[in-house]
Amino acid sequence: MSMAQDERATLAADLLRLGPDAPTLCKGWTARDLLTHLLLRENDPLAIPGMAASVFDAITRSRADKLETSGSFEDLVARFAHGPGRFSVFRIPGLDSAANSMEYYIHHEDLLRAQPDWHPRELGHRAELRLAAILRKYGRALARRSPVGVRAEMTGQSDPLTLRPGDRIVTLVGKPSEIILLLTGRTTVAQVDVLGEPASIMAFMRSDHSL
Repeated sequence: MSMAQDERATLAADLLRLGPDAPTLCKGWTARDLLTHLLLRENDPLAIPGMAASVFDAITRSRADKLETSGSFEDLVARFAHGPGRFSVFRIPGLDSAANSMEYYIHHEDLLRAQPDWHPRELGHRAELRLAAILRKYGRALARRSPVGVRAEMTGQSDPLTLRPGDRIVTLVGKPSEIILLLTGRTTVAQVDVLGEPASIMAFMRSDHSL
């Protein structure tokens, strides 16, 4: 299975285990809200604009309400676990893996790391390689809001990766999975060493890293 398929299956299992009211790292979202987001993103084109622009919030909320009343939490988890619907663009060969590996990993950690007894998962070498490849491809976009230069030194990868040039540089040291969490706003839980001058580190950590 691809990483996206692995994360889909294990995220579905953890949603069932923790239940609909479990907290997440996404502000104001419970596990039910997170599941609704994933299902709408994957299956409902009418809901997608509201995920990117507040002017469409009412439409997305309406679509979310309709989805949440279409079945029990367990039914919706089963729907997510089954995969994209018949008319979803994510059924295009290769798109699920390309678009969902990082998405599902991040949101799985949003669920797990919001729990009081959380501890980092051991993803394994193959998953870390996949996330390292994603970081090489999209890292510049993830670091675009940083006011200082950003370099990544990924565990298991030989060459440092420049994500954003600059006169002042911070260096992120950690697993690819953890660096991705840091660069997408999970700053309080990401297991990453941020090295550099104190003022540069402060500027980097205070900047908006939300995905």
